Amino acid sequence: SADLKQLEEATISVCKSLVEKNPRTGNLGSLIKVFLSRTKELKISAECQNHLFIWQAHNALFIICCLLKVFISQMSEEELQLHFTYEEKI
Repeated sequence: SADLKQLEEATISVCKSLVEKNPRTGNLGSLIKVFLSRTKELKISAECQNHLFIWQAHNALFIICCLLKVFISQMSEEELQLHFTYEEKI
């Protein structure tokens, strides 16, 4: 759709920057870990009508989906794997 194309054009520079820096920073993996750790709280938030938490979880999932689309379309499977095997250097 036109909205999706507009979103992709508006975020391409941010996505490219993340693709470049993520092997050193592990930001994408961290975002996914935080999202997964907080999903347990979604049901409680929905029951309590905590719309702010639900909104934040929705936005995090949306960002993850957009980034993964860029990563998958621009990388080989081996390159993609590097983005999920980040280990912190001590």
